[in-house]
Amino acid sequence: MKNLLKLIGAVCLMIAMSFTTADKKTVVIDVSHGGQDNGISVQGIDEKAIALEISNKIKALNNDPNLEIILTRETDKYMSLDKRVKRINNIKPNLVISLHANGHEDKNESGKEIYISDKSKQRKRSGDLALKLLHSFKDRQVEIKKANFYLLKNVDCPIAVVEIGYLTNTNERQHITSEEGQTEIATSILRALK
Repeated sequence: MKNLLKLIGAVCLMIAMSFTTADKKTVVIDVSHGGQDNGISVQGIDEKAIALEISNKIKALNNDPNLEIILTRETDKYMSLDKRVKRINNIKPNLVISLHANGHEDKNESGKEIYISDKSKQRKRSGDLALKLLHSFKDRQVEIKKANFYLLKNVDCPIAVVEIGYLTNTNERQHITSEEGQTEIATSILRALK
């Protein structure tokens, strides 16, 4: 009888564990640039810092126990594209978002851009992710574009590169660097991950 109860207990535990782990989703936020690679720099504001601040907010705002968010970097550290791809592919996440800020010679250029690639190993699911991101942002000045960036072609799971706005545009720079703006962007991205 004791062995039967132990067996029933073990089966119940395995069933409970299978339900909790089956619904669990792992998302990698690729925090662009870092270290000696500042990305776009405008008036002392570096893309690498903005990407890290917003990525940290996404992770901090996540209160879903079934959503694990992993950042490719948590400090101002440089990691080559090849190492980032290897790290992401080793993690085997459900989704990847590579976070960037944009820049342009024309200071009036504005809006968000979401990039996917036809050469992606998960092209269709990357497209689905891009659409979820598009609809999660409050503003409607968002475009989905195609590019063959290294990460987009070499990561094994659904991936999108998100340009959150232009640091070269005064209004967008103020929004991207403000607490309110960063929280709004982080909340929008987090909404698309669920």
